[in-house]
Amino acid sequence: GVVFAALVGSVTLIPGFIAFPTASLLIQAGAGLMQIGAFISTLMMVGIITMPVEIKYFGKKMTIYRNLMAFLFSFFVAYVIGKVVG
Repeated sequence: GVVFAALVGSVTLIPGFIAFPTASLLIQAGAGLMQIGAFISTLMMVGIITMPVEIKYFGKKMTIYRNLMAFLFSFFVAYVIGKVVG
């Protein structure tokens, strides 16, 4: 579930002012905190959709490295949320 949530967050382009209330609704509907943590983290930090623009300014290697590190960090965020809040 956490991996799926991270993958969906990576390819989704939603502004924060919509994403956070949506996450609240999902939690109220029974979604897991770790899944929401991974989703929101990747949603805000990983930009698969915006990669062409980022590659133009930062280069392909840096863009891939940054997105990969952000994707992996989202699992750490999900784990911490699961331990601290859950």
